[in-house]
Amino acid sequence: MMRSIMEHKKKIIINTLAVCFWLLLWQAASACIGSELLLVSPIKVLITLAHLILTREFWATVLFSSVRILSGFLLAVAAGVVLAALAAASGVVRALLRPLMVTVKSIPVASFIILALLWLRNAGNLAVFISFLMVLPIIYTNTLTGIRQTDCALLELAKLYELPAWRTIRYIRLPSVFPPFRAACAVGLGLCWKSGVAAEVIGITSGSIGEKLYDAKLLFSTAELLAWTVVIVLLSLCFEKLFLFVLDRVGQYLLHVSAPTCKTSAKPSEIRLENVSKGFGASPVLRQLTFTFPAGKIACVMGPSGLGKTTLLRVIAGLLVAEEGSVDRGNNHFSAAFQEERLLEYADAVENVHLVCSKSESFILQALAQLGLTKEESGRPVSELSGGQRRRVALARAMLADGVETVLLDEPFKGLDEEAHLRAIQFVKERQADRTIVVVTHDEQDATRLGAYILELEKAEKRV
Repeated sequence: MMRSIMEHKKKIIINTLAVCFWLLLWQAASACIGSELLLVSPIKVLITLAHLILTREFWATVLFSSVRILSGFLLAVAAGVVLAALAAASGVVRALLRPLMVTVKSIPVASFIILALLWLRNAGNLAVFISFLMVLPIIYTNTLTGIRQTDCALLELAKLYELPAWRTIRYIRLPSVFPPFRAACAVGLGLCWKSGVAAEVIGITSGSIGEKLYDAKLLFSTAELLAWTVVIVLLSLCFEKLFLFVLDRVGQYLLHVSAPTCKTSAKPSEIRLENVSKGFGASPVLRQLTFTFPAGKIACVMGPSGLGKTTLLRVIAGLLVAEEGSVDRGNNHFSAAFQEERLLEYADAVENVHLVCSKSESFILQALAQLGLTKEESGRPVSELSGGQRRRVALARAMLADGVETVLLDEPFKGLDEEAHLRAIQFVKERQADRTIVVVTHDEQDATRLGAYILELEKAEKRV
């Protein structure tokens, strides 16, 4: 914490010194040229700006331009997000919008301004239209990129746990979209002021900052021209900082994982597989597997690597469809710990469990402690945890999930040291709660410790 504060202070000092350097260079250049018409001194600009600020007309002008330029920006944000969502959902929409966005990005701003002057009856709306047009492609492109880069493994996790659509959007899609969207807003806020004021200058919009710049040029008032330029820069910086600050606070609130509404579990039913076959391309993985998993028991699926143990779990969960045979899942709802953890990287261990568990924070912390995670470790973003710690968080999430009758665990103890391994096995036994648990493992001792029966996959299949 102290180091972060020191780095922040150092950054402020460096930035202040950089600004002072350029102001001194500007002053020196002005003194060397000796002509206020060509380059007025920064002192003169500041005096002119001070005089402007004291007038009512100055604030009316700033308000006039700010409202229109920022209206264009906000409209572009709204339209860009909506169009990106539609494009992500439909390839046809994406194909139709692609040439439009490329055209808008490629055509010079001046061309659009001139065309807009022909189209718009009210020149006061010119800045709104141009700001909107310049920002729209940036918001659209970045938002679409974020949506399409959403981790498919996490979306599959949401499907398995039957998360409501709003929780999937808030906790899985939004974290993927937020960084590129925020970057687009930062760029768009600067661009909207540049393009919006340019539109006001060319359109000579009455009562605008652009009109003041145009008048200063006609009167050869370099000091006033630069004073208004300083105003534009300050407005752009202030609105950017304010908007991003609010956006970050909203983002922090939305990305805080709250507990879901409690879902109750029913009595588990047996899971029956009848002559199930599944392959990938020309490679068969499961061959006519027939087996019944009794309800409320722990089963350990064993066999050599590549025999299809993970595929079997995915078929049971409904994440893969068998090519032949039938799968009767009964009325079971599923949770799972996959070979990869599939955690929300931005969230801590407790929040990752809260994604699917309505229990209190203290209850979850107690469960994580049983797996060997301290309160401090459980409060860190999981991106900062070790592989073994992450695996235990994923195991806790699967075992503590609400409304689940069957738990699927794919090598949940892999990579754990002996102590953590034994803790995890004990955790599974104590948290079974009459549910059916299917565990993929290579260790026969795991089956013994769990009191499980063993499914030898190689023996259960019909081999050709």
